[in-house]
Amino acid sequence: MKKLYSFLLLSGIALSSAAQTMRVHCGPVCTLIPAATAGDIVPSADATALTVMGNTFHVADIDSIVVDKTTVYTPGLVDVAYEGAKASITVAGDVAPLLAVTVTDATVSVLQDPTLASEVTYRLHGASDNGFFGMDGEYKATVILDNLQLANTTQSAISIENGKRIKIVLPEGTTSTLADAAGGVQKACFFVNGHAEFSGAGVLNLVGNTKHAFASDEYAQFSAGFGTFNVTHAESDAMHIGQYLDARGGTFNLSGAKGDCIDVEKTKDVTDVNNGFVRISGGTFNLDVAADDTKGIKNDSTFYVTGGTIIATVSGNGAKGISAAWDMFINQSSGNATSIKMTVSGTTYMPGDPLLESKCRGIKGKRDLTFDGGDINMTVTGAKAKGISIDGTWTYVSGTTNVLPS
Repeated sequence: MKKLYSFLLLSGIALSSAAQTMRVHCGPVCTLIPAATAGDIVPSADATALTVMGNTFHVADIDSIVVDKTTVYTPGLVDVAYEGAKASITVAGDVAPLLAVTVTDATVSVLQDPTLASEVTYRLHGASDNGFFGMDGEYKATVILDNLQLANTTQSAISIENGKRIKIVLPEGTTSTLADAAGGVQKACFFVNGHAEFSGAGVLNLVGNTKHAFASDEYAQFSAGFGTFNVTHAESDAMHIGQYLDARGGTFNLSGAKGDCIDVEKTKDVTDVNNGFVRISGGTFNLDVAADDTKGIKNDSTFYVTGGTIIATVSGNGAKGISAAWDMFINQSSGNATSIKMTVSGTTYMPGDPLLESKCRGIKGKRDLTFDGGDINMTVTGAKAKGISIDGTWTYVSGTTNVLPS
């Protein structure tokens, strides 16, 4: 007890002088307390715990407390650093009382309290050959991937179970690489349960060894200044997106998928807006559609291309460069040039069941297609393959194309 009170006295003197930050270390988790907001350090009656800035620390759990003169405190920030077989966490004191942080080796899980009412930013960096980051909660959050190199041997690399808006930031000049375990039960290497909004000019590399490389249960949005999204392998889809895709920029290099390059499916909630939609107004999509009976971009509803470039190599038997379940609109209206370039060389997919047979197509639409601006250029060499095939009405207004529906 004397040691605790001596520490409290010394800390109070330090915090009242020139020091800026108090660091409370409990195992791999460090909580930061800024001097300006630390207030009084209150010991429990039996001197087995102390409370500061709403955080209660049990003395038995404290490894060390350091008071220094550095200003490192950022409100709402959780910093996760991976280093081989371990991870260390630094948590801002203002949000620490509302976060349950669990760290086992390089496996990090964070549960946000239901009463949390301010956004938390998670910065992930470092490297681990068997690391994981998981987060769940009921309030929106930001996740920064800052030169993160993360692989896992039993599950996904990142799993965000939080169903709210999740901003995913790739800082300019950074490259992050994620790979999940083979033979697992996870839905994706990188999974977001809620609305995924990507920004930042960095690079993200994904490998999906069990199913999808990236998956979101609700919409995925990519900003006009977005960087590069690479998938080199996926046991199923490279990108599997619920509700809708809104791509305004970025470069997407998607190859090695045994499923579709991009699959956008309707959610089960009929009230969700733009359910099953694809909206592409910018960016460049380089799609390698090599697996049989797969699609470069597939969706369950209306398909809009108003700008950007789609380049597809469609070599799988029965494969499609673009497959839309509803009306399609290809035009020039976003300020970005609209260009669709495809090499279609696949032949008929014949699995032995005539009802499952499908022919190779550059663009396949199950309803109407309106073309009003931009350029469509295809080379079609596959036996019985076609550049454009639609089940509804073809409406030409403007633009250039070297293939017509047939």
